[in-house]
Amino acid sequence: MANLKAAAIIALSSALLMGGCGNFGKNANEDNREDADIIHENEKEGGSLETGDGYGFDQFDLEIDVDGNDAIDTEYDVTKKAEGEYENKLTNTKLKDNEAMDELDKLFMDILITKDTPEDEVVEKVLQYYGLETYTKFDLEVNFDDGTNLDIERVK
Repeated sequence: MANLKAAAIIALSSALLMGGCGNFGKNANEDNREDADIIHENEKEGGSLETGDGYGFDQFDLEIDVDGNDAIDTEYDVTKKAEGEYENKLTNTKLKDNEAMDELDKLFMDILITKDTPEDEVVEKVLQYYGLETYTKFDLEVNFDDGTNLDIERVK
């Protein structure tokens, strides 16, 4: 009798566990079923590098001139719709949309700037990323998610 009672409890517990934790919906066996989305508060406004759902800024505009000629132009803006432009005249590269975003992602993940990064360090990281030792104009504007701005404008 005790064995029968224990077996019934185990069977009932298993059924409840599978029903509560399992995925027995009509699309449960399909590979393309939709999973639940988890959205962080920061993600709604562009995200942050700390939460892993963004870069910590929603606008990034960079222009570098070398020997008085336009060399690098990048533009990243997610305030309305994620869009990017990337032009590197040194390597004869001009990208838009997804291709530009892929290239900008490499830049952003390499330089990893925050609102607290000193200006000299930002300039050094960007120049190092592009392999530049000198410039005649360096103009960078970044709008961070928390509302602070970074504006570096240097002319040599």
